[in-house]
Amino acid sequence: MLSDASIKRAKMPPEQFPDSWFGAVPALAEVLTPVLDLKRFAPYLVTLADIQLTGSVNVMLRARYDDQRLEELTAGMMPAFPARWSLKARQNLFLNFLGIAPTVTYTTFFSVWAEMPTVAVKLAYGMSLNSNEQALADSLGLANSVEKGLLPLPLSQQIEREYHILGEETKARVMTLGVPNVDYPIESIYARANEILVLTAVAAGSGVAPTAAENTRFMIDRDDDKNHLDFPILPLSLLPGGEIQCFVPALHEIRVHAICSLAPPAPQVFRYTIQRVRLTNILRARFGLVTRDEIPGDTYDKVLGGLL
Repeated sequence: MLSDASIKRAKMPPEQFPDSWFGAVPALAEVLTPVLDLKRFAPYLVTLADIQLTGSVNVMLRARYDDQRLEELTAGMMPAFPARWSLKARQNLFLNFLGIAPTVTYTTFFSVWAEMPTVAVKLAYGMSLNSNEQALADSLGLANSVEKGLLPLPLSQQIEREYHILGEETKARVMTLGVPNVDYPIESIYARANEILVLTAVAAGSGVAPTAAENTRFMIDRDDDKNHLDFPILPLSLLPGGEIQCFVPALHEIRVHAICSLAPPAPQVFRYTIQRVRLTNILRARFGLVTRDEIPGDTYDKVLGGLL
């Protein structure tokens, strides 16, 4: 389950954290432990996206992002595909389910973006600037660009422009998880010189429908972050709409592995997509791998400001 601590592990923002949930939804009450409840994640901005739901006339979705509240009947959602959600928050982000009638097993998956606000983002959202940030805003004319609507750049545009893909690999592995509570390594992927890795999608399934008792979980390590992410595969599938999107960068290595509480009766299939991305000066500056004097020109200041 994603927590405030999860968000603060975003060492190479922007990062998109995948998560999933299954459980019982009680009648006339919310799930006791909220599916997502983030409150202490400053200085990051977070965005809830790509919510895939099991449509039901008996289940209401409840969400909050800062002072905005939502309550929607899941029966009207698209159960086969993640719906269009973008709930951006500075202070709190919440997702849970309320039962109209009891539902024994309900499933969902979603993602949360974590970004470190640039000076342009801070100007757009009315966040305070320190003296160095104000000087940068003045020298780059950021306030005018924000007022014109040219900044801040959408994450999708920033990623498309600045993450130069050298290769993209969709991988599939079949694993027999024969012993409960044993960590089964699936694969370790290593970056080459002057590149980073980015995990962008995960799917899982088998010929036999998974059960709650099996509680098979997919785990992701990156670099020195062991069990960086950990979520159940029961809400996922290998079919269209059953793949969870993510954006998990790593400087050196991504390791994927799985564990179960009860051995599944059939081998499990795991599918995941890796991008190999050129490690440029823009990314070095964004990830804090260099200082202002270690790269030429004004690249460092433009990255901090939000022009790049």
